[in-house]
Amino acid sequence: MVNPQFLTLKRRAKELYDTATHISVLNEDAGALLLFYATECALKAAYLQQNNLKTTEDARANGKSARSFVHDLVKLAHALNIPRSVIGSVPKVITNTGDTGHISDLHQAWRYGVKITDTPAICVWLKKLIEWCSQK
Repeated sequence: MVNPQFLTLKRRAKELYDTATHISVLNEDAGALLLFYATECALKAAYLQQNNLKTTEDARANGKSARSFVHDLVKLAHALNIPRSVIGSVPKVITNTGDTGHISDLHQAWRYGVKITDTPAICVWLKKLIEWCSQK
């Protein structure tokens, strides 16, 4: 199984962020999908660093592995104690048909072409998470 280390996640977060920035001009949803994955990599790298873990599979006695969070950015942000004052409230995920979802579902929505009503605001929130991680 893929089991990246801190530096791999940090490098990939930057690569995905840079690519998302370029792609979003052509296709907002494709850029948002890459931004989601960049955020996930950045958060998991910060989690490894904060918990002195070598890889995403590692865990401490009372802790979780970074892998255990799967795609749940909200739980990762909570585990990292990221202040709400820094990143704001978790944005609502609403499709253009009115269905609601969770932030952890976004990668699927964007991957499969489901339109999200407030993608720009969600991307702002994702960028705030990345910014917080880059300062650690």
